[in-house]
Amino acid sequence: MAKDEQLLPYYKQCFVCGETRLGRLGVRFKVVNGTVRATFTPTEKHVGFPGIVHGGIIAALLDEAMVWAIYAATGQFALSAEITVRFLKPLPVGQTVEVVGYLVRKQRRIWEVASEVHDEQAIIYARAWGRFVPAPSEENEQWQSSLQQGKT
Repeated sequence: MAKDEQLLPYYKQCFVCGETRLGRLGVRFKVVNGTVRATFTPTEKHVGFPGIVHGGIIAALLDEAMVWAIYAATGQFALSAEITVRFLKPLPVGQTVEVVGYLVRKQRRIWEVASEVHDEQAIIYARAWGRFVPAPSEENEQWQSSLQQGKT
């Protein structure tokens, strides 16, 4: 990992970033130049239709990237209030993609965030835009204490 990259922690029970031995996706996000990034290679267990990744898996990846983008920028967790996903191209099983999330702006108590899923040829499979609200302080503290240190 380059010195300008920071591996983010994870919650082992989380569907997206949780441990694969627990049936989770095992996606690990890192901060790179102000954005959060992770790679993911879908398998047959992630299909909706034969050979095509289920849209819910893609939406979950996009949502997760936006949450970690807020966390990386503020040190706080946030909850999805509204998410819009644009599916641009079917994602084939076995295609390694990068999931990228970044903070667009903060207005009062709402963060506006964006994310996308693309491959190494810059083909974009899906984009998302969302509005997120801060997690209540008690939950935020509890969730912070439940984090595991990132592993590659």
